Amino acid sequence: MRGRVAATVNFVGMGMAPLGSLLGGFLAQGWGTRAGLLVAAAGMLLSPALMALSPLARLGRTLPGPSKTPLPAA
Repeated sequence: MRGRVAATVNFVGMGMAPLGSLLGGFLAQGWGTRAGLLVAAAGMLLSPALMALSPLARLGRTLPGPSKTPLPAA
């Protein structure tokens, strides 16, 4: 299960890289390189705050109890 989660996170993270590159290019072309880099830096500084305020931050705090169903015999 961890392998699947890791693969999904990598797939989504690497899949967003081309979109971020395109957005950064359009931003730099429209507003200039300095403004584009400042917007990117501000976004990176705000991302932990957005994550802390999202419902995902509270998702892992309550773990489910043990399963009541017995494991199948191998």
